This record gives sequence, C-alpha cells and structure tokens, in this order.
Amino acid sequence: MGRRIKLIGSAIGNCGRALGCEKTPALVLDKLHSQFPALDSSIHDYNGTNADLERLQSYFGQVADDIIESSQKEALFPLMLGGDHACAIGSWSGVAGALAQKNAQLGLIWVDAHMDAHRPDTSETGNLHGMPVAHLLGYGHQQLTTLGYHGAKIQPKNLVYFAVRSFEPAEEELLQKLGVKIYYRHLLTSENFIDLFNHEFERLSQQTNGNVGISLDLDALDPEQIMAVSVPEDDGISPSLFLATMKQLDVKKLVAFEISEYNPLLDNDNQSLDYMIELLTVLIDKVNHE
Repeated sequence: MGRRIKLIGSAIGNCGRALGCEKTPALVLDKLHSQFPALDSSIHDYNGTNADLERLQSYFGQVADDIIESSQKEALFPLMLGGDHACAIGSWSGVAGALAQKNAQLGLIWVDAHMDAHRPDTSETGNLHGMPVAHLLGYGHQQLTTLGYHGAKIQPKNLVYFAVRSFEPAEEELLQKLGVKIYYRHLLTSENFIDLFNHEFERLSQQTNGNVGISLDLDALDPEQIMAVSVPEDDGISPSLFLATMKQLDVKKLVAFEISEYNPLLDNDNQSLDYMIELLTVLIDKVNHE
C-alpha cells in the first residue's frame, strides 16, 4: 500500500517582505480538490506578529506536530505549502521529527534564489523568511530550534542548495564554515541541471537511506515566467526545466515536498498559480502510482 498524501498548509505571510503568501494554501487546495477530491489536508493559520517568538514557537510547533502525528498513523507523504519561506521552520522540523522517531536522518535540497541562512544577529531586516535554514541547522532563536526535538533538524552534509544568486556575506560564511554544498546559479545550465540535481538527490538518498526532501522557493525560477513572488531575482531556473526534473525523479526516495513564497496578489494572469498546480499534480500522480 502506498503513502497517503496530506497537504499541510502554513498560512503565514508576515515573516516575509510583503503580505499575500498567507492566502496560498487555501487557494491551492481549492484548485487541487477539483482534481483530487479525496486529498487529505490541514491548513494552519498564523494570526500573530512577525516578532512574537512565543506565538511563532506555538504556531510552527503545531505544524511540526501535525506532520509527526500524521506520520505515526500511517505511511505519509507531506505536501507542504507556504506561506513565506519561514514556514520551513515548522514543516521540516516536523519531517525531521518524524524521521528521528525511526532513527533516520533528513536530506534536504533547498531550491532558492536566496540562502535563507541569516541568524537573528546578522539579519538587517529581521525578516524570519531569511532565516529558516539557519534555524534548521540549529542556529537562531532557541524557541525555533527546539521544535520537534532539541538539536539541529538537518546535518550540513545532508543539505544541498540549487540556484542561489542573491545572498549576504554572513550567510555564505556560515554555510561554507559548515561545509554545505552550494550550486550557485552561474554553475547551472539547461544541459547540466537535471544531471546535477539527480546526482545530489541520489547522493543524499544514499546518506539518509532514501529520506530526501525538496523545498522550492518560487523565486528560484525565472521571474519573467514566474512573476508572483515578493523577492524576484533575475536569471532564474527555467520553470519547464524544473518540472522536467521532477517528472523523472524517483519519488520513492522523496520523503516530502514544499513550495513557498507564491504571492497571489502579484499573479495577475494566474500563470504562476497554473504552474504550481501543474507541478503539484505531477508529484501527486507520481506518489499515487509509486
């Protein structure tokens, strides 16, 4: 029997640069239900401020607990929707927590124009959507590094970046110090992207016994085609190329998938939404037939 897919939405948007991302989970779920009426789901709404650590701790803890508790009941494939990318603090803490109960580690491919590896003392804006990776590595607010269980949710050797092209020195310094592998955008071409992605996916799978997750920030993609993001960066990955990569991925080794930073308030022609639905449909179909 295959894994049960559960869409887990983090309706949070005020930890980023602009509001709007918090509307995504309900919008996407409504679209997906027309194709997959039996799709299980839960959406967690955040109603606090971006500086209320106690409320953020409670909120991200609820998301993490949802994933952990759902994974205990049966084989689960979490399909996780943000929200701004701060949502990753709760979602991947949950995935890592579920794996830790099986004495397993998480491998994670972070597809993003940004490193999202600021710590509270290095961030000029204080926006939490620029800090999720640091927190998952165990650096940041203690309230947010102890979700699921105490300690880092991912080991540096089990983390790989793709498509990075906008970052600050403090972020790069931390990641290089820890030995995290980074594929900067200028290293990637239409000819080598799929092969490099597959290579790293397989490498992480071997290191974690087939427990690899993917977190996609839509700003990793070409902003001329995927425009509905709050922090666009030029020279993104071709959306069709990323979709082709996902179509041939061995989903048996994919433990969870996440999309973040879609802002429907900026999607005048629904092109970005349509792409998300196409991508998610591909993944749902693949998991349903694994």
